[in-house]
Amino acid sequence: MKIFLLFILMISLKLSLSRYEKPAQCSYSRYFLNFFNHNERFLLEIEKNNNNLTIEILMNYGKALQTHSEVIMIFLNEFFVCRSKTFPFTLMTLNMYLNNVSDSLNMIAQNKDGEKNDAKKLLEGYKIIHFAVKNQLEIYIYNSCVNIPFKDNMVSCNPTIGENGYNMKNLININNKLKDRMLDKFKSSLKSNSYNKYHPKIFLFYDIMTLSIDNSQHIELNLLRFTPLDFQCSKDIRLTIQDVFQYMKYDFNSMDVLPYIKLVISATFRPLAILIRNFLILIQVASSDNSDSVTVWLKPQFIEMGQKIIEHVKKFITLSPYQYKKTFLQRDVLVKFVEANKNYIEKTRLSKTDIENNNILIKTLSNFFIKSKFYFTSGIVLTNKNITVDNADYIKNQLKKIIEKVDIYMKDLEKWNIYLNFNVRKFKIQFFNISTFKKFIDFKVLDHICNTEAHSEIYNASKNDSNNINIGYFKDMEIVEYYIKNLKDDYKEIDKDTKYCPSKYDLPFEPLHIIDYLPYNV
Repeated sequence: MKIFLLFILMISLKLSLSRYEKPAQCSYSRYFLNFFNHNERFLLEIEKNNNNLTIEILMNYGKALQTHSEVIMIFLNEFFVCRSKTFPFTLMTLNMYLNNVSDSLNMIAQNKDGEKNDAKKLLEGYKIIHFAVKNQLEIYIYNSCVNIPFKDNMVSCNPTIGENGYNMKNLININNKLKDRMLDKFKSSLKSNSYNKYHPKIFLFYDIMTLSIDNSQHIELNLLRFTPLDFQCSKDIRLTIQDVFQYMKYDFNSMDVLPYIKLVISATFRPLAILIRNFLILIQVASSDNSDSVTVWLKPQFIEMGQKIIEHVKKFITLSPYQYKKTFLQRDVLVKFVEANKNYIEKTRLSKTDIENNNILIKTLSNFFIKSKFYFTSGIVLTNKNITVDNADYIKNQLKKIIEKVDIYMKDLEKWNIYLNFNVRKFKIQFFNISTFKKFIDFKVLDHICNTEAHSEIYNASKNDSNNINIGYFKDMEIVEYYIKNLKDDYKEIDKDTKYCPSKYDLPFEPLHIIDYLPYNV
């Protein structure tokens, strides 16, 4: 009876929280729409009096907006208390703007007419982002908050200007009073300081991505940061996750946050997948008819390496970032890789069926990464298709070198496990296919990123031997790589995460960082 009552209580609590979720997001969105409308009066007054326009006035306007940087993080904290299964795009946009990583809202418009007036460009920058944010709030409220009652004491934000008029000192004072009134409603969150975990730096993986970019022998998680993507600047030059981060720092379009998080999390498995792929292909070559001369002494060393790879995969599964993908890792990867190792250990020659099964596993890995927009070759082929006495040592040492890099990588990954896991757990990342996010890194953005100085620096660092895990070749043998761009899925996976971005949120104007605006003096 007690268990039944506890079950009923849990169901009631879940229903209660789910009923609270939508009204909460609607109320928070309505409050900020009112807040932006209130500030818009001052913004338009600044524009009207542009003869007296100064950088200082505009910076103070930014400071007035930033009085609410804590408020939006507290709203997000309260929202996720509901254990929501939806992604709060509108709230996240506000958060990315008000708490961006430079701690400044000063963005200048990219004027096509070559305008050099910084104050004018800064004003235009504020207007671009202001109206885009406001528009997103309006669309969300119009589509999702019909018949949702608002409490006036929660959403009201229309203070009188008073006799001090439309000056920035008055605006800062007014906004501080609005902030204090709102924070007073959430004393427990404020006291616990738990809201700080919703700072954009957390879900942009800022601490990982801002480690040094140089040619040092070892910088933590460089193998993750320099993961090559299926976005090409030219035939031989690809974007990396580090490039995308450089863009995301000032990208206030929350529709890009989810695919970015998915990219980073799914990339954590790529070094192990490369190991598995290369190992499977090499043991197939080593057990072929033409490799008899090296089988006796090479096989025990390959067996030892295979066991090491199994240990790494088992360890990876225990880490948190892939908590929703444990079935995939366990059933589709680990079990099949263990079986492949067993066959290699027990048999003098791999059978045709063994090789077919190995190739299925390689294709499974290829499908996973290619759907997730990564560069991942389906296979490597030795030029002479054999391992001989002349090349066996070199091939073995190359594989050993990759394993040593992954040894270090796995230790680093363990250190950052909690940091990575927060985003997965909080946003319930279950699927990694980002093809549904059509506007993520489109051709305009790609072209601009490719031409930045930062991209050149990242590319050069990624090619340093200590940072490079894209081992699809063995240096002395001119390996032919197969990269199948349009792999057909063996099964259709319904990406439940796509429910986070319905088409009704498509905005008529989505300003693009580095195209429509840039940080000022950053």
